[in-house]
Formats: sequence, structure tokens, C-alpha cells
Amino acid sequence: MPPLVSSKSMKSMPAAVGSRATRKLDAPAPNANLNQMTGIESMVQDLSLGKLSVEWRGTLKPPANEFFECRVTHIEAEGPIWVMHAANKDNLKRLTDRIAHEMQSKQPCNFEMLSVDDLVGVVVDNKMFRGEVRALISASGAMGAEVRLIDFGSIFRCDACDIYGAVQSMAEIKRFAFRVKLPTNTDVQLNKYLSLRLMGSQTDDGIEHVQLKPKMKIPINLPLQMLAVNPEVSVVRILQHDDSREEPQVALLQIKVMSNLNDDLNACLIDKPVQPFTGRLPQETRTFFLAARTHRGFRRAMLLDFIEHPSLYLVYEMDEGRISITNEVCRIPSELLEHSLRVFAVTLADAGNLRQQLTQCASSGLCIKFQMESLQGVEKEMSAAQATLLLANNNEPVCAVRVNSFLGHVDELSLKFWRERIENGSLVYIAHVASIVEVCISSVITKQYQQIFQRLDYKCLPFKDAGDISIGSIVLVVTAVKNNTFSVVNIDTGCAQDVPEKWLRMPCSFVENLPVSLCRARISTICNLPLCAVPENSAGLQLLMKLCQRQSEMKVEFKDSECSIIDLLDFSVEPQSLMTRMLPLMFTPAPVEQQSTQNVDASARVLKPEAIQASPMVESAPHDELPPLPLSPPNTPIQKGALIAGGHIERYYFSDMERHPIPLGEKMQIIVLNAIDVHKTGCITACFFSSEEVAEHFQDLLNKVFTIGKTHDKLTSPRYIPDVDEMCLCLYAEDNTWYRGVCQRVTAQEACILYCDFGNSEMVPLDRIKPIPKNLLQRVYATKCFIDGFDKDKNFLSLEKSLAVKNKILCNVLDGPELNTRRIYIPHLDKILSRQII
Repeated sequence: MPPLVSSKSMKSMPAAVGSRATRKLDAPAPNANLNQMTGIESMVQDLSLGKLSVEWRGTLKPPANEFFECRVTHIEAEGPIWVMHAANKDNLKRLTDRIAHEMQSKQPCNFEMLSVDDLVGVVVDNKMFRGEVRALISASGAMGAEVRLIDFGSIFRCDACDIYGAVQSMAEIKRFAFRVKLPTNTDVQLNKYLSLRLMGSQTDDGIEHVQLKPKMKIPINLPLQMLAVNPEVSVVRILQHDDSREEPQVALLQIKVMSNLNDDLNACLIDKPVQPFTGRLPQETRTFFLAARTHRGFRRAMLLDFIEHPSLYLVYEMDEGRISITNEVCRIPSELLEHSLRVFAVTLADAGNLRQQLTQCASSGLCIKFQMESLQGVEKEMSAAQATLLLANNNEPVCAVRVNSFLGHVDELSLKFWRERIENGSLVYIAHVASIVEVCISSVITKQYQQIFQRLDYKCLPFKDAGDISIGSIVLVVTAVKNNTFSVVNIDTGCAQDVPEKWLRMPCSFVENLPVSLCRARISTICNLPLCAVPENSAGLQLLMKLCQRQSEMKVEFKDSECSIIDLLDFSVEPQSLMTRMLPLMFTPAPVEQQSTQNVDASARVLKPEAIQASPMVESAPHDELPPLPLSPPNTPIQKGALIAGGHIERYYFSDMERHPIPLGEKMQIIVLNAIDVHKTGCITACFFSSEEVAEHFQDLLNKVFTIGKTHDKLTSPRYIPDVDEMCLCLYAEDNTWYRGVCQRVTAQEACILYCDFGNSEMVPLDRIKPIPKNLLQRVYATKCFIDGFDKDKNFLSLEKSLAVKNKILCNVLDGPELNTRRIYIPHLDKILSRQII
């Protein structure tokens, strides 16, 4: 962790230090005197403008005879097009932002001073661009010029009031766009990405001859030739099926070769600029491939469905056999398009239990051998074939299967839902209380489904007629019809409701393919108790209902191979075992109080099951109101504070905190808090104090955090688990000092904490985390800053080492690409990177 900031009048205290020692820093004034600075601060002296550079007359081109990705920036009517190397996309954006900032105080240039071939700044569509004057216009009293935007190639006629004199930063960088000629412009569109190769020759007009790389697409058929040479496969998923619907037994197998495909994809997207999609994504197509960022890194995927504004994508990871939700996608690099899908589906050709047969041979490994007679007389490219699975060690047959290529849509497998099996030891919550001995548990991932369903309102239209609603329909699974209402079962929670017809919507692809992660099981030991001796208002039932309403996250332990008996471990209480907590409460009547019964079946309230009653919520709903999707999961109240051992703990969240980012401006002296790995990320964490009084107030806050964290032991008993985005107090491992932190994710024993006042993060054991008192919820000064001009190919490690010694720099501060972030421009950065300035 970087050192704490302090002013001369501040109290001293232990600092959150990573590999550097604590030192005192003076709180900077908004405009510090450059003459008082030494070392690294010398890099921020004013640039000497002098005569404009002629560098801008050159062009940034990739090497010849190598294919490169480029974006079409302008198409001429005569045929030639203008393109820009995709690798320069971020550099152009940074230059445009810098020009816009430097031109804010400038006035339009004097028309009499303009000449043909001059470099100028020109305003087009309220944005500032670099331009080259091609012709002057002074006819009919209207003065202006014909200007070519040198970074795009397009030509505009501009009034004199929109033309500005060039500044040095505009002239120091070569133009980004260059002119090329293709044999044909078929399928060439503005802003579309192409893969071209410079041929090394030009036309008489100086237009580059290029070759268009042939289009490549991912092979979606079975890789028969690859499997004939490398038949080794592994089981990645055995999908759950419903025998009552006569659903097939399906498993997804993965080819063992090309195991480095994910590493190559991530390395490629790190080394090259990410190519975003231009235009609208397809709404209906079933085969649209992309690269999706998951919490495991980028993966090749197929788009199943998406939500706009803000973007959310449901994708199938075709090399992993997994459905994921992500908010970031981009194009798959062309060099990784030609590889086959690594995962395909198999179903049993004969009677038997597929899961049992595959599980028994898991340790031996599998090979696949296609039946040659099924391949005779057909083309080499096939989407289905007959095969036999063999043991890898002795080629002993395991079972006969039918092999199919699979692109992620669950209906391709003749399955109703994509069911995710809950793994032993994973985090779950009680989604529904079926009875005092039986509950429905669901993966914590499904907690986000309700918000997703609400956003799918525009995609899922109401049914036009009740006759269109059949048994088994989605969004909600229809099981019966009674008194003009539909009895539906929530497939994500397991509870049932009676709802009117107008509450049901036709499903979209997002709803149809969203994984279902639900398990109905009995509670260990509790299920063996004599229920005739348990009172109807048992305190054990009340405990289950409270856990269900709060959606408390617990670790599941399956007690049998069929996953029908469970125990749930809650790390925020003692004892942790749900079974142990319920045993002394089972025969004790609960105090009489008003309880919500929305999630509890009749069998949970009485010992004998009764018919499910119509939901009061449905009866009182206005008839003219069309409710938002979904009814799934039930809208139970979410408590703001968590009740722990009889004490009410208020929870506060980072997204609600007051932020005080570095103000925008020139020659702003900022204090660097964290510059670790800046040579990899191009980002630092810094802050700015407008006066010594503000800096001293912040130091007092840090002192108070340290004192409260050290002395208020009552906040840690029993152990508490923070929510994601929740503010908390954390004990930093490096110096054993308490600081303010933000929970980013929680595992069984640890939480990933971002120290919001410094910008670094670490995994912190749960017993070293406390809830934060309200008086410590003061503004956050730490600001994430993107360094203008960052390039991984440059020696940014020298800047990182410099900032580890002297952490005050003077720079120009611009608005950042993300909320509450900044982009900083450091003058003479190239000299620092070349170690001319230390």
C-alpha cells in the first residue's frame, strides 16, 4: 500500500506501506511554484513551443507484407478508401482529448494568416480535429477553407470561425489515416474493420496497393480430422435432464488439444487494441461469435442474447461448455477464428445411465472413435455422427454415443432448461422453504436474475391469447389453470403462485437460456425427527423463514451422493451449521409475531400439506397494470442492516459515498498514492488537497479509522460477512493497521478488499474485517488516473520506480474514460521513460 499523505501540521501514525517507507508530504497548493521542485518534478516545466514540428506530414503505417487490422475512416466516391491502423485507436483518442483541452482558451485564427497546406485545428460537429488546408474560400463575402481531416481522410468546407491555429502537440505526431486502394470495395463500409496487407507499391497518386485478407470464420462442424489424430477428450459437464419430459441424457466433452487457446486469446487481446463492435448487434441470428470477458479472462463465445443500455450479454463459452453473463465483448482476433470449437455434445445411443458411466471412468480418461460406416458417403464437414467412447488407457469401450456440434442454445439439445448443478462446497441461499425439513437452495449467482428480468421487460411481450399458453411454458413454468388464473412454479426459487393471464410473458432467448441453479433437499438430521412432536409454530421454522427472507449466503454440504440431504454453513454466526442451530429450536414454539408467508408453502406452516392458496399480492393487483418481468424470483424485502447476534449492524455502500476526485486543470500538483504495476496497467491512484486544512482533516480521519478499528472489538463478534460494494474496516496485512475498504467479492474464508483511500487491494480473512461506523463515512479523495500516452512497449517501469521515490508530480488533468476517473498528461514523459529525467 502506498504511504499515507500528511502535512507539516499533521499527527504522525503508522502508514499503509507496501514496499516503501512512510514519509511526510506537504499538501500541495492548486498551482505550485515550479522553481521549488527538484527531481521528478522537473519534468513538468512548461514545454518550449518554438517552431511547429513537421512530423505531422508523415503517416503512421504498419510494416509492409504483414496483415494488420484497420478501421475504414473514409470512402471516396472514386474508389480509394482511407484507413487507420487499429493499434492506433487509443492514441488517436488521447490526442483528440488533448487537442480539445488545449484549444479551450484559443480563439479562431486570422483568415489572412491561413495558407494552403497549413496544419490547423478545425471544429466539425462540435468536436476539434487536426486538419490540413487544401484550398481557401473567400467568394461572396463568405470566408472559409476546404480542409482535410488528416486522421480520417474526409474533406469538409469550414467557415473561418471554426478554424484555429495549430499548437505544438498537434504537430508532433504523424497523421493516423492513409489512403489505400482495393481491387473492389464490395462489403467495405464506413467504420468497419478490415484485415489488410500493404503490398509495398503505390499508384501514381501515392495510393497504397493493399491485399484484403480472405474472410475467416469459426468452423462449427465436428472436427473429425482433428479427433481422428488426437482422440483424447474430457468431460466438462453432464447436463441434468427430466425423465418425466423424456429429455435425453446429454454430456459436453472437450477436446484436449488446443489447451492453450484461452491463453493465446488473452495474450492477443492484451498485446493488441480491443476491436469493439460498430453498429447494432444482431437481434435474431443464432450464430454470432465474439470474445467475452468473464471473471476467468477472455473466452471465445457465441452470443445468445443481450440487453442494451447498459449492455449485458448472455454468451456461451464454446471452448469451455459454459453459459456466462458479461458486460464486455469484442471481436475475436482473426488469427483465432480458424480454430474449431473445443466442446461438443454427446447423447447415449442405447439404454443406460450416461452420468454413471462417465463418472466411473473419470480417472482413466476418455477417447472417442467414430464409426466409419456412419461417415461413408457423406461430406467431411458434419454436425452429427455416431461414435464410441473408449477408455484412454486400454481402449476398452465405455458406451455408444451420438455426437453433435453444439452452439449454446439449450433447445438444440432437446432440453427445456440449462440446469447448473450445485457443487458441494459452493455458496448458496435458501430460495424457498417447502417445509420445516425441506428447502430449495439456489446458487448465489441467481440473486442478480431479478434485476435482469426487470430489464427484459421490452423483449418479453404479453401473450396475445390464453390459448397460446401451454403446459410447460416459460417465463414461468405453467402447471395448471384454475378460476381464470394460472398456477405457476418459479424455476429459480421453487415456490408456486397463482397469477392472472396478463402477468405472463412470452420468453426471449435470454430467458430461455439463462442457467437454472436450484436444488430441493432435506436438512440433515432434522428430516429424521418425529414431526408429530414438532409444534406448528416451531422456532426452527421461523429461523428458516428469516434466512430465506434475507437471502443469507451459506456454504452447502451434501450428505449423500444424490444431493437430497444437505447442511448449510453460515460463517457469520456460531454455531455455523444450520442443523446444529435448528435442533434446540425444533420443539420450542416461536413468539407470536407477524411473518411473511410469501415464500413458504402450506406444508411449512402445518404438518399436513394443503392446497396452495392464491397469493394476496395477485388479488390486490390493479387489473389495468401490466407488472414488470419477472415474477421470478419473489420480491422479498431486502433489509438494509443485517441482524447479527441480536445487534443491528447498519451496512453502507461505496457507490453511495461522496467522491472528491482530482479537479480538472493545468499544472495541477497531485500526490501519487499507488503506482504499483503502472508499467502493466497505465494507471495510478492519486489525490489532491486544496489546502493544508483539508489534508489535515483527512489525516485525522485515518487516525480515527486506526483507533476505532483497534479498540472496537465488539464489532467482530460474531464474525460478520460484508456484502459486495459494502464499506468496511479492514486490517492490512503489511503493517497490521486498520483502514477503510470496499468489499469486491467474498469467498468462504476471505474477502477481496479494495483499500479505497489508497487504490490497492488484497485478500483479507473474514476475521480481520469489521463493519464501518457511520462517522467514518467521509468523502473519498483517491482517484484512479489513466496516464496519457501509455504504451506497453515503452519503458514505463522507469516511471514506476521514479514515483516510488518522489510521489508529487505536476501535470495536466483531463476527464477520465470512466466515472470518477481522470486522465493525466505528464510533460516530458518520453524523457522520463528514456531515463533522461530521474
